[in-house]
Amino acid sequence: MSESACLRRVRALEGEGVIAGYRAVINPAAVGRILSAYMLVNLDQRGAMDGKAFLGVIRDDDRVISCAAVTGEYDLILEVSVKDVGDLTDLTLDRLLKVPTVRDVVTCLSLRIYKAAGEFAHK
Repeated sequence: MSESACLRRVRALEGEGVIAGYRAVINPAAVGRILSAYMLVNLDQRGAMDGKAFLGVIRDDDRVISCAAVTGEYDLILEVSVKDVGDLTDLTLDRLLKVPTVRDVVTCLSLRIYKAAGEFAHK
């Protein structure tokens, strides 16, 4: 396929919404983030507004890579990238658990990443 044909195809896929965007994949260790974890969060469920304060906190914290509402025992799962255990402690105790609607947080440290951002890690 020629370069111009390829570019037309990419532009068409962008126009159709198939390609939603582009991003840089940052190596966390290269920017001092050597610890990855997943945090399972339960919120008090008193009303629809309960999650807004929590979402504001995580939206403004660059240690939180992603957040998704999930089914099952927990309400949300966060993927976080932190400098060290002290940074994880700060995120947990001084940020997340200070939000009045957060009932509890369970943290699972990531020991090894096998697949991330659509690629397999070879370790």
